[in-house]
Amino acid sequence: MFSNTLSLEQRQILSSKQIQSLEILACTNQELENILLNEYLENPILENSHDKQNDMIKNLETLYEKNTSYKDHYIKWADDDCKYRNDIQALTENEITDFLMGQLHKTEYSSEQWKLMKYLTYCLDEEGFFTYEVSEISKVSGASEQCISDALNVLKNLEPIGIFSADISECLQKQMNASQVTDEKLHSIVAHHMGDILQGRIGTVSRTLGLSTARVREYIHYIGTLNPRPIMSLGKDNTQYIIPDILITFEKNTWDVIINDNWMGEYKYNDYYLRMMEESKDEELTQYFKEKLERARFILNCVEQRRSTIIKIIYAILELQEDFFLKGTPLKPMCMEDVAKRTNLHVSTVSRAIKDKYLQYRHTIFIKDLFTTTAFSSQEDVSIGNIKQHMQEIIAEEDKQKPLSDLKIAALMQERQIDISRRTVTKYRKQLGIPESRQRIYLNKP
Repeated sequence: MFSNTLSLEQRQILSSKQIQSLEILACTNQELENILLNEYLENPILENSHDKQNDMIKNLETLYEKNTSYKDHYIKWADDDCKYRNDIQALTENEITDFLMGQLHKTEYSSEQWKLMKYLTYCLDEEGFFTYEVSEISKVSGASEQCISDALNVLKNLEPIGIFSADISECLQKQMNASQVTDEKLHSIVAHHMGDILQGRIGTVSRTLGLSTARVREYIHYIGTLNPRPIMSLGKDNTQYIIPDILITFEKNTWDVIINDNWMGEYKYNDYYLRMMEESKDEELTQYFKEKLERARFILNCVEQRRSTIIKIIYAILELQEDFFLKGTPLKPMCMEDVAKRTNLHVSTVSRAIKDKYLQYRHTIFIKDLFTTTAFSSQEDVSIGNIKQHMQEIIAEEDKQKPLSDLKIAALMQERQIDISRRTVTKYRKQLGIPESRQRIYLNKP
């Protein structure tokens, strides 16, 4: 028998703007800069106190001429380290050869083919390009041109993408193809207009390809995310720099909290386009600018709200953990609920605001490590020592032939009511002297 019943239920549905506001709150400074830069590229109402277009071109020049990673733009270098800014750790020929040949199965090739491919790895220049003509290699090695071409076809498909390319253009286009980027105008810029881009001749590119200046800027930003030197990516993980999101000072018995974002420049409204919007008699154009202005206001308001929320939370943490910062005493028991109560914020807001962020006072600290207990621990105090103990238990119980990844360990910790990120799992695992999952496979072999 069927019956109808009427019930009232209160449910909160987040709008797309609310969701984006929460996403901006959770961003690190580097992630926020990416959002703002993309908005700047698409929204004519936004401008920046820095010359972003010129900055992007300078970044490309640095990237293409000095062999640095694109992210180096964000790193705040100490004066003593400035001379090393463009240095990366060099890889020896043997390391490069071992890495490349390690991707191949020796049994699939004859001894002659194997020797030839190994020889070709020694012919790479210091940036990972193969700049020789096949005929030159044939004369020196004694191998036929066909054998050399066949070997190169195999080697060009190895990681990192772009290895054995003849030049930067081929290298970048391989990366775009691997990412299934089919934009013909972008491919044309990479193939024929990199010189114009590096010389700042954006107008030339714009006129030649029939593109707006804004669109060319978007392409420049994308090209800056590619790797113009294949070998550069092999040494990237050797050194990782942590960029603090918040800087803290203590002077005259007063704390000062600063968001470390001066390097972004100040985003504001473009007066020229605001005047155009006011003076234009074209209703369609006026409506376009109004929509862009509303979007710019929303983004900048979210950024300012993020700033004030983070600063409020950090001040609360400093009050609760002042002895730790000033006297070096152990951390006091503190959970996110403690901070939420002091700031009149929701626990979830506190969690988002500190997500993946670092602060710097005397040394750099992962903010979540300051919380000795968690609001999600069912009244059980969970210290860092206890967290590590839980991790050891999880790893001890894992399938020895299929070790758990750090991401999976973080998920299993969540099931134990312990809120911990994958990055923190990696950090604690290293402190415990436990190898990563791939290494544990070999250690567990009989």
